Amino acid sequence: MTILNIALDKQQGPIYKQIADAISHKVEQGQLLANTKLPTHRALADQLSVTVGTITRSYAELERRGVVEARVGAGTYICDKNKTSWVFEESTEQSTECNFGYNIPPNLDRSGAIQQALSALMLQPQAINQYMMYQKPTGIPQHREILADWLNNQGVELKADRLLFSSGAQHGMQMVLDAYTRAGDTLLVEKYTYPGLLSLAKQKQLTVKGVEMDDEGIIPESLIAACRQHQPRFIYLTPTLQNPTTAIMSFERRKQIIQICKDNKLIIIEDDVNGLLSSTRPPPLVNIDSEQVIHIGSLSKCLAPGLRVGYVQAPKHLHTQLINVLQNHSWMISPLLTALACELILQGHVEKTQQGIRAIMEQRHRMADKYLDDFNPIYKQGGFHLWLTLPEQWRLSDFIHAAVQQQVIVKSGELFAPPAGMIPPAVRLALSSPATLEQLEQGLITLRDLLLSDPINEFAL
Repeated sequence: MTILNIALDKQQGPIYKQIADAISHKVEQGQLLANTKLPTHRALADQLSVTVGTITRSYAELERRGVVEARVGAGTYICDKNKTSWVFEESTEQSTECNFGYNIPPNLDRSGAIQQALSALMLQPQAINQYMMYQKPTGIPQHREILADWLNNQGVELKADRLLFSSGAQHGMQMVLDAYTRAGDTLLVEKYTYPGLLSLAKQKQLTVKGVEMDDEGIIPESLIAACRQHQPRFIYLTPTLQNPTTAIMSFERRKQIIQICKDNKLIIIEDDVNGLLSSTRPPPLVNIDSEQVIHIGSLSKCLAPGLRVGYVQAPKHLHTQLINVLQNHSWMISPLLTALACELILQGHVEKTQQGIRAIMEQRHRMADKYLDDFNPIYKQGGFHLWLTLPEQWRLSDFIHAAVQQQVIVKSGELFAPPAGMIPPAVRLALSSPATLEQLEQGLITLRDLLLSDPINEFAL
């Protein structure tokens, strides 16, 4: 773990700024090099005998100055000024590192499907020329109809005249928050929730409050209490393959939650990005009451994240507002990309990809069972990730650091906790993320050995 020797003086101004200034100075003096990982919020707070909130403010200040960058699932690092800004991430194909951090589809060869779909599009030169021009923010009607028909066959009851395209589910969430919330509003979420949503809420200056969960998701009685205490207008939920806990809400629980939301005039933002991965899930919330639910989905998990085609459906009285926000964001979603997505749907490539992904994940789940079963990991059929509570002898920050030292990247439970929420002593492992089965197996073996080891001996090595 990086040790930061920082002298603090309560007489010299806010502590969080002193910490930010000290780290900035160490970077300028070459004492902290580019890509150095800083301690977790909790670890540095313990080192300096300050609160975790103080460290959070310090890191936010450093990020504002451009000194550090927060890498989702990995931690906070000193910025590399020489790094090419447009490079997302170098491939780990030839690397000895095993990265369980990214909840992405497993490696599949999609080139043949894309080639066939593009070839079919190129036989329609008039349509191609149309796609190269501006379209209405609502998109091309035929594309909406194709997607809506396919989703209905998948058990998701959306209406073509109310469906809007987005640039993936994350953009769909941003559209929804921009359309219907303002700074200071309270947004309810599950006790542990998607970090991307927390980032968007922070950007919008929303107050985020977590609601207690069980193995089916949020608990009805806890939701009632949260409504009384906070009087929120929106709640963000992932009822199928919840991120990170993998919980799947039963049909009866879904009906209970919707009724509570109706009684409290609470609109549900349903993130169904993982919904199409499970072949046995209950109907989505939007099927039960489309006027109580803003439904967000995407083809990123079941087809290809690089396609950047998502979709949103809002209740009738909120629909026009969402169109206006989409127009303000980007005027429209690329018609060429929606056309390509529709062609992939019509040619049956999405179902074939779904089948391939499910087969790969079944194999990877079996491998996880082989090495981690003694530690009671939680996962569900079709899901990309598992949720693992650490043995009592391990502190979360120590385990994350020890795993990194052995070239294994996992996602800390700290990243899923809303502000002021309890940090779970758990990690999320995206079994879909390692590029090869060999990498996956080696990573699982390393984690198994680490979980069985004594932290004191581990750090003494």
